[in-house]
Amino acid sequence: MNPRESAGIALGALRANKLRSFLTLLGTIIGVMSVIAVLSFVEGLNRFVSQKLLNAGANAFWVDPYGFVTSQEEWDKVKDHPPIDMEDADALRLGAVPHAVMIVPQADARVSAFYRNKIVRGVEARGRGPGFEVVDDYTLAVGRNLNEQDDLRRQLVCVIGSEVADELFGNLDPLGRRIRLGAETYEVVGVMASKGKVFGQSQDKFAAIPIRTFLKFKSDRHSVTIAVKSVDQASLPLAQQETRNILRGRRHLRPGMPDNFGITTSDNVLDLYRNLTGGIFVVTIGVAAISLLVGGIVIMNIMLVSVTERTREIGIRKAMGARRRDILTQFLVEATTLSLVGGLLGVVGGVSLALLAGALSPLPTAVSMPAIVMGIVMSASIGMFFGSYPAWRAARLDPIEALRYE
Repeated sequence: MNPRESAGIALGALRANKLRSFLTLLGTIIGVMSVIAVLSFVEGLNRFVSQKLLNAGANAFWVDPYGFVTSQEEWDKVKDHPPIDMEDADALRLGAVPHAVMIVPQADARVSAFYRNKIVRGVEARGRGPGFEVVDDYTLAVGRNLNEQDDLRRQLVCVIGSEVADELFGNLDPLGRRIRLGAETYEVVGVMASKGKVFGQSQDKFAAIPIRTFLKFKSDRHSVTIAVKSVDQASLPLAQQETRNILRGRRHLRPGMPDNFGITTSDNVLDLYRNLTGGIFVVTIGVAAISLLVGGIVIMNIMLVSVTERTREIGIRKAMGARRRDILTQFLVEATTLSLVGGLLGVVGGVSLALLAGALSPLPTAVSMPAIVMGIVMSASIGMFFGSYPAWRAARLDPIEALRYE
């Protein structure tokens, strides 16, 4: 009997006993489906987060009092660091960082925006220095950007996101109109092009105002974050070191003393994110392994039942000249075919689940071909491994005793 005929027998058994076949393959289906679905989510999130961070923070890093803190122990070490103020930002902006193309002080707050009888709640008021659109990766749709004079004179002007413009003004031209952001009234001088949403959160629901205006009216603290964009990726470490040297000098830190400020890059965020998704991957593989183990045990039991039911058939085959390895191969192929069908159904279910979640939710998904291949290989391996013992028992049957079996 060739492998093709053995596979045909296995598929025939599946068609003849549909419910039993489904219950037999359920563990394999769930295991493979879990792997495909979760890896598709992780792959989609990895691509999405990497793209967004690279777009928003390409060649950029951020300076603040604390840096990238991920634990209580780290926070206890940095919580008493002095603030980063506008004097620090001005010192960096005065040409002291030759490998930086843009240096922008930043601060944020939440406000409500008002225009006549319309209101938009939860608007992000962004205090920004000139050139913020370069660092934050925004494109001006109409009007102008904030400039140096707006900042130095603490002008009450703003550049708004497209969502704020649409909700407050509709079809009206926003330029030159005055909106209230909290307690103050600002003139709209520009509108940014839409950037869409990230994980369901709008990137266009903001109003950018000059950073010194922000510190005067919107902040009860004087600390800011300084965004620094280097000339290119290769010069990023040089720009970081130049920034560090200037701030250490301003804070009179002697050689060997630790920094009392922090520098964060997009790589820090990506590394943390990959660690988190790596944990999800490990847990998913564990759950899938349990499901596949259960599925393999069920397949082994079904194959043992099949050997018992077909004892007389095995005796006839041996009497007609079938060798042990022929019988072994036949039952191994049948077990592998059963498990492989479950794996294919799991692949279809996992891909469908991932695409459905991507269509109905803001979660990005990307079907991972390596995950599909891994699912198919795992299901075939499970069938071969757990089908080995039933196949061995079938091959070891005595032909005389098998022919007598009723």
